[in-house]
Amino acid sequence: MIYPCLLTTVCCLLTTASDLNPPEVQSLIKSGLEYAYIEQFDSAQIYFDETIKSYPNNPAGYFFKAALVQLKMMDNCQFTGENQYLALIKQAIKSAQAILDKEDNLWAEFYLGSSHTYRAVYEGLKHNYFETFKYGLKGGRILQGIIKKDSTFYDAYLGAGSFEYFWARAARYLPVLKLGGGNVDEAIRKLHVAAEKSLYSDRTAQNSLIFIYGEEKNHAIAHSLIDSLLTQYPESKTFLWGKADLEFKEEEYFAAIRTYNELLSKYNAEENKNYSNIAQCKLAIGKCHYKLGENDKAREALKDVVRLKPHVDEYPLIKGYCREAYGLLSRIF
Repeated sequence: MIYPCLLTTVCCLLTTASDLNPPEVQSLIKSGLEYAYIEQFDSAQIYFDETIKSYPNNPAGYFFKAALVQLKMMDNCQFTGENQYLALIKQAIKSAQAILDKEDNLWAEFYLGSSHTYRAVYEGLKHNYFETFKYGLKGGRILQGIIKKDSTFYDAYLGAGSFEYFWARAARYLPVLKLGGGNVDEAIRKLHVAAEKSLYSDRTAQNSLIFIYGEEKNHAIAHSLIDSLLTQYPESKTFLWGKADLEFKEEEYFAAIRTYNELLSKYNAEENKNYSNIAQCKLAIGKCHYKLGENDKAREALKDVVRLKPHVDEYPLIKGYCREAYGLLSRIF
């Protein structure tokens, strides 16, 4: 009989691909992410390290630990974890490629493509824009390819949507590059799919949508998303930054001052103070007061930024904040 043979063949095809996302891995990754969203990096790392230990051939642990190190560097305003970060990203790519050399596996493709897109974001933070373009293009196309193969692989929608949005933005604002194509609405749709249906990418997709809706002047939806995130994660500084920056974009300067002051209180309460974030908060507060015509308060906040200049060696971003503060101070009489 042909039907039993066909059924056996189909079953074999379904079981030969490595299961990179069993319930045990899902539990570890989701637990680690919950701590990452509130900047409890050491607690988050425990779960990603356990994933690596228990599943050393699975790229999942290496990828999410790399993403954690990247988030920590962004929060610390330092690149002191770069060697560890690059090693983890390379290992995630190596592990994913080793699996793909043997079989078709969408989760391996996901970690391969996502590793490239996260590397693109990192290079952008360092203003290495050629590298950003190179890695973003490579990763974005891998993730787009996953969706074409399986439209229900929802975690791929985050990277694919982000890639499509920034491609569309580049085509809009940098016509000299002649990039062509790009659809903002389709990019936003993909990010909503990730926010609503993905296993691991939902919160990151929501945070991306907040930025995008802010850029696209759709502030009502952005506020709805950020309020939802802060209700779930009231301790998160990452999401609170999103709220403050959104309020500034809206020119809601009194609200922005309150939120930046809330961030400032969080950073001042830390035992090991991050002077770069403190300077950034003070600069933003100074800008708000300047926009409101409150020159005395603006001057006070901007002078506080300049007073943090001795910490430039440890926190290089302070140099730029001081330069901006001097520029504003020169306009205040």
